[in-house]
Amino acid sequence: MPDRPSTKTERLQVVLARFGIASRRGVVSLIESGQVTVNGEVVREKGLRVDPLSDKVAVNSQELSTAVPREKMYFVFNKPKGVMTTQQDPHAERTVADFFKDVPERVFPVGRLDRDTTGLLLVTNDGELAFRLTHPRFGIEKKYHVVVEGVVAPHAVEELKKGVLLEEGKTAPCKIEMESKSPRETSLYVTLHEGKKRQIRRMFEAIGHRVKELARLSYGTLSLGDLRLGQKRELRAQELRELWRITRLAGHG
Repeated sequence: MPDRPSTKTERLQVVLARFGIASRRGVVSLIESGQVTVNGEVVREKGLRVDPLSDKVAVNSQELSTAVPREKMYFVFNKPKGVMTTQQDPHAERTVADFFKDVPERVFPVGRLDRDTTGLLLVTNDGELAFRLTHPRFGIEKKYHVVVEGVVAPHAVEELKKGVLLEEGKTAPCKIEMESKSPRETSLYVTLHEGKKRQIRRMFEAIGHRVKELARLSYGTLSLGDLRLGQKRELRAQELRELWRITRLAGHG
C-alpha cells in the first residue's frame, strides 16, 4: 500500500496508540505480526500513513471507529510523577492503568504525559472523542505550569512564542505567561495546541534552560480544579458537553 503524504495523514502506530490499543511498543508488535488492517488489507509497515477520518483501520477485525464499549466512561485524572501514561509496560513500576482497576470498562489515557510530568489526563473509552482531542486538525489547547533552571530572558520568551526549531521542525506559535523568576529559576505558564514528544522540555532546552517541574493544568475546556495527585473523578455532564462542543461532536454519546 503506497504512502500518501498529506497534512491529513498520520503514521499508523500513532493512530493506534491514540485509541489506547496498546503501549507504543505493543502497537508496533501488532502491526508487525499482521493483526492490523487498513481498508481491509493487512499492513506490516509501521510507518504507513493513514487518514483516520477516511481510512478504515482495524485490529483483529475490529474497526476502531466501530469498537463501541458497552458504556462510555470519562474521567479526569491527576497523574503523579513516576507514573507511565500507558496501559501496559513491563518496565514501568506504575502505569495509569493501576489507578483504574476498579473501573468496569477498559479505558485509556487521551494523549501522553512523560514519566516525570504531572497533571491532567483525560481517561476514557470513547475513541472518537479521544481522536478529535489529540488530532492537530482540531487545535485543542493545553495549559502547563513550567519551572525551569535560571532566568529566562524576555527575548527568549518571545522566541518561544513565535516557535523554536526542533529536530522534526519548527514548533507552532504558543502563549507564554511569566509567573515569577529568581536568579535560580523561572516559573511560567505555557499554552500550546501541539503534541510533539516531550515538546515543552525540548522547547526550553532549545533556548538553554532545563525544565525542573512540569504539570498540565488544563486540556481544552477541562481543568483539574482541586483534584489531588493520584485522584480521579468522572466528568460532569457540562464538562462533557463542552468537550463535545470544542471537538464538534454535538450530541455525541
